[in-house]
Amino acid sequence: MPDTSARRSDSFSVRSLERGLDILALLNRHNGLTVTETAEQVKLPRPTAFRLLRTLERLGYIFRDDADKKYRLTAQVRSLSHGYDQEEWLPKIARPIMVEVCKKILWPLTIVTNMGSQMLVRDSTHDISPFAMWRHRGGFTIPLLHTAAGQVYLAFCPKDIRQALIDQALSEDPNSLARHGTTMQTFQRGLERIAAEGFAAIKVPDQNHCAVSVPVMVNGEIFAVMSVSFYPTAMSLKQAADTFAGPLKEAAQRLGKELAAWRAERAAGDKD
Repeated sequence: MPDTSARRSDSFSVRSLERGLDILALLNRHNGLTVTETAEQVKLPRPTAFRLLRTLERLGYIFRDDADKKYRLTAQVRSLSHGYDQEEWLPKIARPIMVEVCKKILWPLTIVTNMGSQMLVRDSTHDISPFAMWRHRGGFTIPLLHTAAGQVYLAFCPKDIRQALIDQALSEDPNSLARHGTTMQTFQRGLERIAAEGFAAIKVPDQNHCAVSVPVMVNGEIFAVMSVSFYPTAMSLKQAADTFAGPLKEAAQRLGKELAAWRAERAAGDKD
């Protein structure tokens, strides 16, 4: 629990906001907490803790697991650190690796993170690839359910988070699966196959290009997704998988190790 005893009183501060942020920080250190457990940790009446949890749930930052009645963080929490992370890990760690791989395979790479029912393109090498499909490097979203990056993220994130994200996406677009000619059962089988093979290779919906994507795992948890884009006229999905999956996996593993070391170094610095 954050140390709130040293906080200076401020007539302009919003106490409920402070408490909500305290709860997010608390849940970040626990694998779920009930309303009662949360109230005890933050030293608030149970009704107050309940209202704060429900507010955070409505905003999409947490969800209530019906299996054990505990509240847990959703991947949307990562969007809060987008600007900070971008200043650190993208240019210093991810970008050099992406540029190195792009120069070898020539086709453009992207690094993508989750943002609720969307995937956020954080950076790309479209600016240096001879096969660039656009000239902007990142800062835009792509669908979660029907892109290679989104399906890789779903395949490798915890099952409870996966279902919460799928439910969120379908609540926003209930006909999404049917419109793309699939069912929930078929979609889930596809995620299982991706988890087993370690990559996804699909045509991007409503676009003239395809993508091969792999997970970037940090300390056993998915942190981001690395993808390469290509035109279907240049090669088939199988040819692309045979060509790109290996180099992408190697790059993602290297990135994951360097990110883990960066996190550890940052955590050590916070303690000093």
